[in-house]
Amino acid sequence: MTNIIPLPEREKQPTPLPKQRVFHLGFVYRGPMLCQEIQEVYLKRHGKKDDVRRWSIVTYGKYDEADTRNYSLELATCEEDDVPEMLDEWYIPGAVTFEELRAMGWACDLSEYSSAKVYDFSIEAARLKRESGEVNH
Repeated sequence: MTNIIPLPEREKQPTPLPKQRVFHLGFVYRGPMLCQEIQEVYLKRHGKKDDVRRWSIVTYGKYDEADTRNYSLELATCEEDDVPEMLDEWYIPGAVTFEELRAMGWACDLSEYSSAKVYDFSIEAARLKRESGEVNH
């Protein structure tokens, strides 16, 4: 007779963070009206310190006109929970979706952002048309 020993199921390993830490966001207009400068901005993921990860919006440029090298210039920094607000402050609201942020290594609770009430205006518009007596022929 054979003895069968049950083994515990293997736990799934969490998906690792991508090795890439800097992600291109796009272009932003900065400066006063009619003298705006175009900046190319990137989103940078920093390491965790005391279980808190920080993110930054960075650009690459020179400190001085005489410099020969480009440096990483940090424009804004925030904790992981505040990344969507930081992107909105920098006028880049549609540049990155939540799925893309997750692929970049953003690990935050989406319930705060998905609890908004959604209205279907096409149904409401049809009801208002019917009440006002408009009929499509």
